[in-house]
Amino acid sequence: MPRSYLERFAGQFMQVSRLRLEDGVCKSEPIKRSTVVRDFYLMETADGHWSDAAEDAFGVIENGGIHAIRAAVDDRLWPLPGEHRAALSAWVALQYVRVPAIRQGGDEVADFVLKLSVAVNGKPRIRRILAERLGRPPTEEEVDGQWEKLTDFNSYKVKQHSNRHLKLIKELVPKVAGHFFNSAWWICRFESEALLTADCPVALVPRAGGEDDGVGLATAQMFLVPRDRRAGLVIQNCRGADRQFSPSGEIAHTFNQQLVLNAHRSVFHHPDDQPLKGLHIPGVRVSEISIEADLKEFLLPEGWRGGKA
Repeated sequence: MPRSYLERFAGQFMQVSRLRLEDGVCKSEPIKRSTVVRDFYLMETADGHWSDAAEDAFGVIENGGIHAIRAAVDDRLWPLPGEHRAALSAWVALQYVRVPAIRQGGDEVADFVLKLSVAVNGKPRIRRILAERLGRPPTEEEVDGQWEKLTDFNSYKVKQHSNRHLKLIKELVPKVAGHFFNSAWWICRFESEALLTADCPVALVPRAGGEDDGVGLATAQMFLVPRDRRAGLVIQNCRGADRQFSPSGEIAHTFNQQLVLNAHRSVFHHPDDQPLKGLHIPGVRVSEISIEADLKEFLLPEGWRGGKA
């Protein structure tokens, strides 16, 4: 999470209250501690070295976005002119795609696909791979050993290379930013109510009746983005005129509840505020992708598994 953004929820000495969903503990800490995910965005180059070039690219987008937030929140400029609107669109798109929850979801899909491939292709596939790796036909003991290891699905997890996530960010940010730019933007400014934010600061709100079907960029009714402890941005998933709407305790409560439900591991708020009061606080999500399938059901019958390729 960008430090320049979290500063807008910080109190004295740049401290922010952080709620850890894993254990429900909420305590103040310096924002520099809250914003650090060490080496998370390192990219492996073609020559095998590791580069932080992605962080530099993110910095350009984040600098433009924070200037747009200052224009809208501090200078109360609304609607935002095209340059600020483009910068904030890119900023929101980046905050949606770059978060660890998106990478975890990608890892979970990769994990399922590889294990499904193991189950469906059976021992013949393992025999071919081993033959290529060993440079000779594998023994049945070698095939059986690898099969037993790979079909113990709960004993291992597949993780994508970090470059996969960085490639996804590069591909999606311009597209998502363009979608946000062309949507209707609503802003709500609060005087007494306070907003919080989370490590996933862009919350997708499902359409009425669509909760059981999941929610994505194409199916969300709107996107909620707290831009400051006193200002919330609502990006409608449709075209239309920008507007300002009147604040209320109910709106602030709804905003905060959606952000808490969307959080990956942490929720942040100003130390002087109490925005968690009355909210349902969930635990840490075990997974980001819901896959209702038992991989064991895809295993080929015993006769097929032992077949020759």
